[in-house]
Amino acid sequence: MSYDLMFMRRQPGQSWGEALEAAEDYQDFGAGPDEQVWQRVVARAKLLLGDAFTRLTDDGGEVSHERTGIQLFLYADSAEMNVPYGATGEGATAVLRTMFLLGQVVEEETGLEGYDPQLGQPLREAAADLDLGAASFETVARLLSKPS
Repeated sequence: MSYDLMFMRRQPGQSWGEALEAAEDYQDFGAGPDEQVWQRVVARAKLLLGDAFTRLTDDGGEVSHERTGIQLFLYADSAEMNVPYGATGEGATAVLRTMFLLGQVVEEETGLEGYDPQLGQPLREAAADLDLGAASFETVARLLSKPS
């Protein structure tokens, strides 16, 4: 289980619900990002994260940060980011803050718009209240700690 962020292009006047539905129907996930965009995202990601694993193939780019567990996958016209649940309290808040900062980099460098499906909010709104996202980490931690 992971906390996820999605990045896509919305058409003018298109709601997030419509954009998400269109993304589900989108079949062209096999193309990687523009090389210059990729280089800018990687440079800024490394400034933010420090040591990070990066890989670019014809199918897409990946930035992985071992300490936080954050993974970013960047494609030609979309991106996704996730982090495994596990952190709680201030640790969850710190991980979310880093995710949202990296998400801002993705938005600025790609022109894609970020969306937090856990909260049902655009990235900037979700980033404005880290406690809401952190509550999701707490809920999952409680569920995982209950004996079955």
